[in-house]
Amino acid sequence: MRPAALACAGAIVAVATLLRGSPTVAAVAAVATAGLAWLVLAPRGWRWPAAALLGAAWALASASWLVAHELPAGTGEVDTRLVGRVVGIPEVQDNHTVFELRPERALDNALPRPLPCRIRLRWYGSAPELHPGDRWRLSLQLQPPDGFLNPAGFDYQRWLFRHRIGATGYVRDPGSAERVGRAATVDRARDAIAAHMAEALPDSPRLGLLQALGVGVRTGISSAQWQTLSTTGTAHLLAISGLHIGLVAGAVGTALGGLWRCVPPLVRRVPALTAGTLAGGVAATGYATLAGFTLPTQRALITVLVFAGALLLRRPLSPWHSLAVAAVAVLILDPWAPLGAGFWLSFGAVAVILAATTGRAATRGIVPWLRIQALVGIGLLPATALHFGHLPVLSPLANPLAVPWVSALVVPPVLAGIAALALSEVLAGVSWQVADWALQILMAVLEALAGQWGAVAVPTPSVGQAVLAGLGAALMLAPRGVPGRLLAPLLLGLLLLGPGARPGDGARVVAFDTGSGLTALVTDGERAVVYGGGPGGGLDAVSVAVAPYLEARGLEPIAWVVPRAEAPWNGAVEHARERWPEATWVGPRRDEPWSARLGPLHLATSRAGSGGLALRVSGGGEEADLVLRPVLPGDPAAPAVGARGCGDADGACSAAVATPRRGVLRTAAHGAVTITREAGGWQAETQWRHRGRVYHRPPHPAPADSP
Repeated sequence: MRPAALACAGAIVAVATLLRGSPTVAAVAAVATAGLAWLVLAPRGWRWPAAALLGAAWALASASWLVAHELPAGTGEVDTRLVGRVVGIPEVQDNHTVFELRPERALDNALPRPLPCRIRLRWYGSAPELHPGDRWRLSLQLQPPDGFLNPAGFDYQRWLFRHRIGATGYVRDPGSAERVGRAATVDRARDAIAAHMAEALPDSPRLGLLQALGVGVRTGISSAQWQTLSTTGTAHLLAISGLHIGLVAGAVGTALGGLWRCVPPLVRRVPALTAGTLAGGVAATGYATLAGFTLPTQRALITVLVFAGALLLRRPLSPWHSLAVAAVAVLILDPWAPLGAGFWLSFGAVAVILAATTGRAATRGIVPWLRIQALVGIGLLPATALHFGHLPVLSPLANPLAVPWVSALVVPPVLAGIAALALSEVLAGVSWQVADWALQILMAVLEALAGQWGAVAVPTPSVGQAVLAGLGAALMLAPRGVPGRLLAPLLLGLLLLGPGARPGDGARVVAFDTGSGLTALVTDGERAVVYGGGPGGGLDAVSVAVAPYLEARGLEPIAWVVPRAEAPWNGAVEHARERWPEATWVGPRRDEPWSARLGPLHLATSRAGSGGLALRVSGGGEEADLVLRPVLPGDPAAPAVGARGCGDADGACSAAVATPRRGVLRTAAHGAVTITREAGGWQAETQWRHRGRVYHRPPHPAPADSP
């Protein structure tokens, strides 16, 4: 069964990570039919391809279903009125509340059918108390699930797809909103427990961490705390994970099994091992329910239940076989789990532990424990570098302290307080204060470690480098005598090099997808010059595009050309000045000539009529007017970066690249556009064409008034 499980899991992962467009019903039916035919006709021992085909069909069907429950790309803004139920825990921000709504009934014909599974909404201003399970009649303005598509940075469209959110928007007419019902749900109970914890610990800066451990509510965790946990490699501990669910299952199962053995009549009817395993499974399910059955919690629960089922059925499943079955079960429940880092880190950690312990004599003590923690930290380095862009070198040192501390001194009083809440709020508060005291000591130690050493920031490795580094980690875990173990440090060292570049591949211009404003970057592969700006705020051009790109490629900005001093340009520019104070700031006065050389590229500012500043990029015997200015050239002779409408007061401008062969490529429709020097001249490639997937918006036709 192991080959079939691996084939099924591999097929689902391949579809989830590589699928570009929405599959048709005919394609799904053809793949499923081929899988069933292979299963019936193939000889015994050669049925694993059938498992692969059926796994691929399941993932394709899931993609088709999810895309069908999204507002179509290019729909634009839709005003509608509907009745829906609040799901999840609302997030109260400074000037708005973010919540998710599951639509139940549309009150008009504005939305296409079927309705989205979930809608992520903002209620601006002073919103009423929103609780899970409340049914509301709301007037909304909705748009398709959208986000920026850049070479680096947070992929919001992927996040929305993975969480089944088919539309986003805001409450358009708060005055007409009406609560029309209320239902008792698990999320409502979680919200109430989180509120009781806030009352018991009103001034604790660790309240968000305790709420995350108790009921899976993470909204109260500050960015500084996330940074500390990420730097020390301990973020997996302070959230409801497989470790905590396994601890609850093991503790309850061991305790009940021990008590069961003390009653001979019970043992004669049901073995103590069976009773303890069942009790542990029920406890794990209850804890997962308390956490709201989030995707990571579901994954952890399924893994625990698979191992428990193998124990109950007395099936001769090896630990590796059980892990493969658990992976298949997780992927069947959620085929899009591979889009998140948690899937790779959780199963990777278990795989490393199995590789470090299987076939070796069982030993106890602090030294074997430290060895396993160090091996887990080494084994997860490739996945950590690929997903987070840094290497938590403190993980082997911090986890041996944090794992037993959280497991013994933080989680038990948190859960004890939840259990005591039904009896006495005072007793529950005392229990949570004990947990807060223990967590205060741990966080002080982790903050000291992070401040002293920190993490090693690395450019985001390519997929090939991550695969080779993974091979190095496997060799590091291999038994002695395996050929090639000496290559392990060299292969792991590839993570420090960043993405490799072909000769001449470093010279490029990138026009970013930032929604509003024009932001572009010119680089020779080592240094960079940034042009433009845009509105400020949490989603400005620096946060969503420039900073992630510079960090991913290990670049430093030597200059920033500012086209205008007024809105909508100055918000992002102010953010950039704070982040890179050592850079040279050029403009926006026209009497400031400036030039720089980036390897084979020569950059210079010049007057550009009434359009503001411009950059001329030349090199390698070729010259291209890569004009960066807020007015798109009318008849460009070479790829030119520009925008339209950026002088308007509302800042509703659209960046674009004009090419002689492919016409105008708008970043709003195609994602970021990268211009590179090839043998035949300057070539433009869109980000959607480079790495667009089923969860990204496909390019839609330009409006009639576009150039």
